[in-house]
Amino acid sequence: MTQECDQATNGKNELPEGFHYWPLLRATLIVVTISAVYLFGLWMNFTEEGRRTLALEIPPAGADYLQMDVNVTHVDLLRSEMTTRITFHLAGKLAQDSNALTPATDLQLVVNTISGQQQFDFAKGQRVSPIEAVLPLEGNVNLYPFDRHMGVLWLYVTIPGGQQAASKAPTEATKNIVPQELTDSPSLPVSTSVLERRVQADTRTMFTASIPGLTFQGSRSVQSAEALKGLTGIELKLKRSQNVVAISIITMLMMAALSVGLLSMVLKIVGRSRNMADFLYPMSVALIFGLPALRNIQPDIPPPGTFGDSIVFTWAELSAAISAVGLMANWLFRRQSVGRPPAT
Repeated sequence: MTQECDQATNGKNELPEGFHYWPLLRATLIVVTISAVYLFGLWMNFTEEGRRTLALEIPPAGADYLQMDVNVTHVDLLRSEMTTRITFHLAGKLAQDSNALTPATDLQLVVNTISGQQQFDFAKGQRVSPIEAVLPLEGNVNLYPFDRHMGVLWLYVTIPGGQQAASKAPTEATKNIVPQELTDSPSLPVSTSVLERRVQADTRTMFTASIPGLTFQGSRSVQSAEALKGLTGIELKLKRSQNVVAISIITMLMMAALSVGLLSMVLKIVGRSRNMADFLYPMSVALIFGLPALRNIQPDIPPPGTFGDSIVFTWAELSAAISAVGLMANWLFRRQSVGRPPAT
């Protein structure tokens, strides 16, 4: 009888041959998955600069032109401003000497800036110095990290001395035809009548933008302005980079998990009188002050009140506060109902 019981017990404890390797296989899969996610994150960070960098080139119409290198140096989305640095080089007959920095004729540049100087005069025979231009943007920063911003950069270069040679009333065959898209643009730096009458200088524009945390994907030159000599328009489209969106989403998930877990533990304690209030009350108070610090690890996040705050952060703070108050009420009323004397 004893032998039969031992045989039955051994038969129950024996597992198929493949099941003996399952714990090792599971641990290996976990390690491989975590390593793959970690390496993917490293690869995303190493290649992030190439994805967010924008380089546009608008070629000239001929060999005599003014080259403008426009580089975005700073973007302030809270103020809806973008700062650019513009450097100049001359080519062909517009250059007075070989250094390509001294014009052979007077030039005038008009930029649609929102602060500072909008018109820049480059005198003949004097070195052309770089300038800075602050451009307007449009967008709703409270939609962080899914906010989108747009703007238009207009650059208009003319030869002021040649205006007298132009006819005050050009014929249909000689005047510049201004596209309807430019006529309706509210940020056009000059009027359409000026576009038709001024003698324009040929230009070549090199636009580059590489700001950490932002991407300029979708930006392009204004197609209808490319046919106009001397006028350059660039449509700018800005949004948060993929790394910023990923960090923001992970942070919001962390806050949601902490708040839901804490509130669930508090409800379980209050309902079943489990003796863990002395541990959870400091945790609740710590989360009230810790969640704002966790929120602020998101890159360039605006002040509280964003779209992400209405989804997670505000409710997480409310859950931590409710948990702390509930634990205090539970400790006070439940201790008194049991009849224990207060501690002296």
